[in-house]
Amino acid sequence: MAVRHAAGRPDEVAHRLIQAIRKGEFSPQQALPSERELSARWSFSRSIIREGIAMLVAKGALIRQHGRGTFINDAEHQLGDRMWAEMASLHENLQGDLLEFRHVLECAAAEIAAERHDKADALSLAKAGAAVDTAWASADRKEQLKADVAFHQSIAQATHNPVFSHLMASLQRLLLEHMQLSQAGMALQSGVSASVREQHRDLLAAILARDAVAAGKAAGKHLDFVRVRLNHMEPRRAATRAKS
Repeated sequence: MAVRHAAGRPDEVAHRLIQAIRKGEFSPQQALPSERELSARWSFSRSIIREGIAMLVAKGALIRQHGRGTFINDAEHQLGDRMWAEMASLHENLQGDLLEFRHVLECAAAEIAAERHDKADALSLAKAGAAVDTAWASADRKEQLKADVAFHQSIAQATHNPVFSHLMASLQRLLLEHMQLSQAGMALQSGVSASVREQHRDLLAAILARDAVAAGKAAGKHLDFVRVRLNHMEPRRAATRAKS
């Protein structure tokens, strides 16, 4: 016998989810039940459930993790994610602006990580670098994204400055969830994966060699490649300096 679904709106689903979170039925960082389970629980169609979840993702109450599912966002991140979501709705070229900011942030992080990393960081960086190399040797876009995020986060952590770690995590979430980086689900052109692997190796080698200048340059080269070849954008604008 077919299950009858109640007529409803996505905002009703969003409201029920928020109430369930407030009542403690779902805890921060817990995986949300599947659309099928929520559909059976509340008798809404899966499409309505999906739209309601999307509303809460946009508001920062939920967060999608590629290949893992949708999770309850913790209070620490919800305000920041709402800010990012509002910014994305107001600025058409936000992805380009974010990549420009990412260039500044990650070049600085690479330079500082080269100077400050300790033995534990070196092991973490090497492990993350190996994971990136393995992922980009395959054709699994989700694994490539996951490994790439982890690698750059390990660089931020090696700065021993929590602001870098927090900003890097927040920026990566926005790029992945709201802007949908173009390498996800696409077939890369021949040679692109090889270039990305080489760029990550060069960046890792410079950091482990404690060569801050080379690390900053390697990070910049990689991010320029990401901007043009993976996100199909114009090259980064040259900075203009006021005349004294």
